Amino acid sequence: MELSGKVALVTGAGKGIGKASALALAGAGADVVVNDFKDMAGAEAVAGQIKGMGRKALAVQCNVGNSSQVKEMARRAVAEMGKVDILVNNAGIYVRHEGGIAGLPDEAWQQVLDVNLSGVFYCCREVVPDMIRRGQGGKIVNISSVQALVAHFEASAYQPAKAGVVALTKCLAVELAPHKINVNAIGPGAIASEGMGATHGPEILDAYRRRIPWGARGYTKDIGNVVLFLASEASRYMTGQTLYVDGGYLVDSTPTDLKKYDHPAPPDDPDPR
Repeated sequence: MELSGKVALVTGAGKGIGKASALALAGAGADVVVNDFKDMAGAEAVAGQIKGMGRKALAVQCNVGNSSQVKEMARRAVAEMGKVDILVNNAGIYVRHEGGIAGLPDEAWQQVLDVNLSGVFYCCREVVPDMIRRGQGGKIVNISSVQALVAHFEASAYQPAKAGVVALTKCLAVELAPHKINVNAIGPGAIASEGMGATHGPEILDAYRRRIPWGARGYTKDIGNVVLFLASEASRYMTGQTLYVDGGYLVDSTPTDLKKYDHPAPPDDPDPR
């Protein structure tokens, strides 16, 4: 999974899954454009780490839910890094609200769709033409969620957006296959990241841990490693697929109350009981 000579653009890479993905790609030899919007200090720090690995890096502030900002980010990426071979659409938000759909304000609904779904569309729209023009193929990896397939309380904006990412991945895979541009997605389960920790309290995190057959939330690097696979030639003949990286969450239909014991967490996992 050698990426020397490749340039990657990773959105939402100031922390969490985006950071792990950017570092995994750089570790395989790629130069990386590190995007974030709210955490530019984090993005600069990640860019610094990548430079310390001997690779080129550029930190760019951009709200992916704003099409004009995405256009400028893509322009800068090509102008300063020469090209974009790999696009990782990771940026996403989860807006907490109470009261179900009746308590979901217009602005929260629109904000989640703008970032989580439209942001993927905007980034692809700006990066794909140069990939096609250069005629050397390309790799697009979209971060969806297990919640694209299953429902969750008070997530009536997040889940449609993530399901839309899966559908958009399939559409673009068909459209771009003649140009040898692979488009795939990853559906993370519960990941021990700053994002999830900031959104959910300890009781909810523990409930997730007990629900997961693996017995613990995953590491951000578990997603970063799959990003690396999908960004490399090891996945040359894969396109339009969504890989769910969830510790068995989606395949376990056992009600939590019927489980005879809590699965013990391996000692190196992030959530030992």
